[in-house]
Amino acid sequence: MAYIEDIGHSDIRSEGMSYGMTITAILGKRSWFDKLWNFSKKYLLNTSGPWNGYYSWQVSTKDFSMMDPGSAPDGEEYFAAALLIASKKFGEPRYKNEALEIINAMAHKEKCEYVHTMFDHEKLLPRFSPNDGNDFTDPSYNTLAFYRFYARESGDDFWNLVAQSSFKYLQKAMHPVTGLAADYSEYDGTPKWTPWHKVSDCFSGDAWRVAWNLALDACTIESGVAKNCEQLSEVLAWEKSAVKRILTFFDQHRPYKADYRVDGSDFPTEPRDATIGLIAMNGAATLALDAGDSQIKAFAEDLWNAPVPTGTWRYYDGMLYMLGLLACSGKFEL
Repeated sequence: MAYIEDIGHSDIRSEGMSYGMTITAILGKRSWFDKLWNFSKKYLLNTSGPWNGYYSWQVSTKDFSMMDPGSAPDGEEYFAAALLIASKKFGEPRYKNEALEIINAMAHKEKCEYVHTMFDHEKLLPRFSPNDGNDFTDPSYNTLAFYRFYARESGDDFWNLVAQSSFKYLQKAMHPVTGLAADYSEYDGTPKWTPWHKVSDCFSGDAWRVAWNLALDACTIESGVAKNCEQLSEVLAWEKSAVKRILTFFDQHRPYKADYRVDGSDFPTEPRDATIGLIAMNGAATLALDAGDSQIKAFAEDLWNAPVPTGTWRYYDGMLYMLGLLACSGKFEL
C-alpha cells in the first residue's frame, strides 16, 4: 500500500488519494495505482455506520485512523473516474465494478441517520458533504464531464440529469464579467460564507478547479463521446465563452493573484501571488479554446515554465500541477 500526504496539514485526504489514482492510471503506472487504491479501501472506506460505503475525507498519518469519517464529493468523484480510466487502461473489469459501487452510492445510497445521498435529488447537484446541515455546494465539485462518463459507463440516466443541472447552476455561480466562482455557494449560485472558511464566498483554492472542469467537459463534448452530443452545442458554446472570460480576466491582471472576490475586486485579506496550482488549472483550461487562440500559448507557457512545487504547500499545488500537465499533453481522456 501507499499514500499521499498533505504535509501542510499532516494528514491523508480522499482528494489527494483519488487525484493520485487518476494520475497513475493515466500514466499507466498500475503498481502505483493498486497501492493507492489498496490503502484507500483499507483505511478510508467506511464499512459500517451511517457513512457506510463512503470514503473518509481525512485520515491520520500517525495510525491511519479516520480523523473525520465524513466524505467530500471531490474525493468520491475522482475515485470513480480513476477506476473507470484504469479499467480501460489496464483491461481490468474489477476496477469498473468498483467504480460502479461508488457511483451508485453517490447517487442512490439510502439515508442513514444524518447521512444522505451525495447528490441532492431535488436540486440534482452535489452536496458540500452528504450530512445534515450541508445543503449547499462547491462549484468545483460540479464535474460535468465525469457525470457524462458515469452515465455512459453505468447506464444510469440520473447522471445526465445531474450534468444538465450542474451546467445551469454554473451559469449562475460564475460571475458574468470575470467568470470567477466562489469556493462555496448556495444551490442558486450565490456565494456562501462559512465560519470555518471565512473566505469561502470568494475565489480561492477550491475555485481554481472550475475552469479546468469546464474545459474537460468541452473536450468531452467535442470528442463526440458524450451522450447526445448533437444536443449539447449550446452547452459547448457557453463553456468555451466562460473559460475565455476567466482567462481574459487573468490576462488583464498580470501578474495575477491567486485570490479575489468573485467580481474581481480585492480579496478581504492579503492575497497570494499566483500559485502553481492556479497556473496549472488555467493552463489546462486552454483546452477549451479554439485552435490558434493567442491565450493558449501564454497560459500553456506559464505552466511549462512553472517550477515543480516544493515546500509546505506542495501537496495541493503538486496534484493540480500534475493534472494540468496531463491535460495539456493530451493524455487526460475519458
